[in-house]
Amino acid sequence: MAALSTRVPGRPLRFARTRGRQAFQAFVRRSSDARLERIAGCDPALAVIFAAMTRAYEPDKANGFAGELEFDLRRADGRVAQWIVRVDSERATARRGRAVAPALALTMTVADFVRIAARDVDAGRALLTGRLDLAGDFALAQRLGEMFGRPAAL
Repeated sequence: MAALSTRVPGRPLRFARTRGRQAFQAFVRRSSDARLERIAGCDPALAVIFAAMTRAYEPDKANGFAGELEFDLRRADGRVAQWIVRVDSERATARRGRAVAPALALTMTVADFVRIAARDVDAGRALLTGRLDLAGDFALAQRLGEMFGRPAAL
């Protein structure tokens, strides 16, 4: 007799991503800023966070926006990790570097970026308390959350 299968295509992947997100959020909640910068602020870890961000991109929420977002992530020693997220009508891509003419530049500490990514800190609250600085299109800033798979944060 054949075994019955209740497998749903893609379900193990969704389960793994959900568990991974929960583990990441728990790690962030219990970590100091120094620990976040040391572990999640290294280039390979930031690459994973930005890759997750680009996977979550929802082109229909961009309202026709195509351009670059620049993330300037300050480290405690004064160095800055610069990342570009390029958005078009179909996808978003991320890479290290500085944008030539970003539509929006976001500046914050590495730890605050990781906390925002983990939904431990609200981006709007970070902006109001001076932990996040914006330069450029503020209307675009208000849509970033929706564009990347969550309710508008700003």
